[in-house]
Amino acid sequence: MTLADVLVAGLHLLFAALWTGSVLFLTLAVLPIARDGTLDSEPLSRLTAGFTWIARAGALVTLLTGAHQAATLYTVDSLLDSTRGHLVLGMVVLWFTLAALSEVAAARLSDGTAEQKVRTPAANARPFLLAASIVAILLLFDAGALAAPW
Repeated sequence: MTLADVLVAGLHLLFAALWTGSVLFLTLAVLPIARDGTLDSEPLSRLTAGFTWIARAGALVTLLTGAHQAATLYTVDSLLDSTRGHLVLGMVVLWFTLAALSEVAAARLSDGTAEQKVRTPAANARPFLLAASIVAILLLFDAGALAAPW
């Protein structure tokens, strides 16, 4: 393994962890206090903006580093005909799903915060954040399966 491969793998894991962790944090820590009105609109707006940046950076970096890893570690046949290949393809599907859910959840959370609303945006974002959390956990389990010795 070259130094470039190590750097690419490290960046991939770093941004995947940051992205999935931010989804889970938003769902488990921020959403409940926004839904009960304890959180004001300004902090919610700032948290949502930070989450949007993290989600977009995470999506871009994991896409680029994942594509590099797939291109250097797999052939088309090995992606289609092996368990590890199926895990990689599953990860791609989950990645697209998490990217879409993250964008929709952030949009729903930011709707209404300019009008000082918190409970309604949080309620509207809840199903998307819950789904994104499930997808984030599935991505982590998928990554764990890929990291396991075969």
